[in-house]
Amino acid sequence: MNFITPLKKLLIYTEPVKSGKSTRLLSFVQNRKDVGGILSPLIEGKKYLYDISSGKKKLLEADSKEKEVNIVTVGRYKFQKKVFEWANEVLQKASEGNYSYLIIDEIGPLEFRGEGLSPVADEIIRNYNSCNSKIIVVFREHLTSQFLEYFKLDSTEVELYPFNHLL
Repeated sequence: MNFITPLKKLLIYTEPVKSGKSTRLLSFVQNRKDVGGILSPLIEGKKYLYDISSGKKKLLEADSKEKEVNIVTVGRYKFQKKVFEWANEVLQKASEGNYSYLIIDEIGPLEFRGEGLSPVADEIIRNYNSCNSKIIVVFREHLTSQFLEYFKLDSTEVELYPFNHLL
């Protein structure tokens, strides 16, 4: 699978909740060396963060034994802060690498609050023109306006990139 060459450096990949965005991207990045970043697949009903470059994955969901100070909560979900810290390190390293594509999966309510994959994802997106890679940002379809407003982007600066552009 290869991307049709996009015209812009900041690509938005968006679909509805639980439509398989991360799962399709996981299939796309398998055995590719020119893609870096983070995916957030659901594996056996649990949310993980996955380092595209190394193939390493970490369970994001916090269990009931985890101390509150080690947890970040959004809605009914509880996530481990240390896994987000690891993912931010992965994103920082990927942003300094020489990849064709850098994937940030996904931006959502936590990031709009400055948590989760922030601040590294924020820095990458806000400075997308200085990144070596084309950046693919994944988020839920209904968050498009909030994404553009949060990052102070005009819709002409980004390219909407539905999955059907993958070959």
